[in-house]
Amino acid sequence: MQQQTVCANCAIVIHWRPTIVDGRTYCCPGCAQGGPCECDYENLPRPGEINALVHHVRDPAQPEERD
Repeated sequence: MQQQTVCANCAIVIHWRPTIVDGRTYCCPGCAQGGPCECDYENLPRPGEINALVHHVRDPAQPEERD
């Protein structure tokens, strides 16, 4: 039996490529930072998909990052 991957912050079962920080597994960057979870629970990826859907709101007071 295959072990399920579970988020270390919100305990959701992860069916996509997780976010891993310091050896701990998370469902999204929000959980990796201690919360809140940023996953769109109404539109979670299917088991064959590799990326979590994350809603990100930029703080207008912060400058935009550029490469």
